[in-house]
Amino acid sequence: MFVFVSPSLFSPVITDTEDACRRERADNLLSFLRDAPKGRLYLVPHNRGRHWILGVIDPWEDLVLYFDPLREKKRDDFTELMNMVLSNWKILMAGEGIRMRRDCKTTISNHHCPLHEGSVECGYFILGQNGLAM
Repeated sequence: MFVFVSPSLFSPVITDTEDACRRERADNLLSFLRDAPKGRLYLVPHNRGRHWILGVIDPWEDLVLYFDPLREKKRDDFTELMNMVLSNWKILMAGEGIRMRRDCKTTISNHHCPLHEGSVECGYFILGQNGLAM
């Protein structure tokens, strides 16, 4: 039911421009989701420099949840990437003859997770506190 997406797949890539980096990251995740079966959730750790958040993606439901242990406001970089990935995923599915709801907009919502008190353990914290670490 859950698939862990390697952080290296979605990590920032060194390119000429920030836009090229964003496109390459979106393309990497899109290729990973290409054959996503219904009912599977994808756990996507995301780091924008010094802080980790966890995205949970259900492409068939056009839904992204994200967990931020610092409870910061919505992260525009993450939102933009998720919109790009899921928009392209819908186009890919349509090209394969799979009908998707076109009228819906991707839902991206911040779900509360416990606030961590330290300053360096957010990567472990998003996995451990959300029941994902063994």
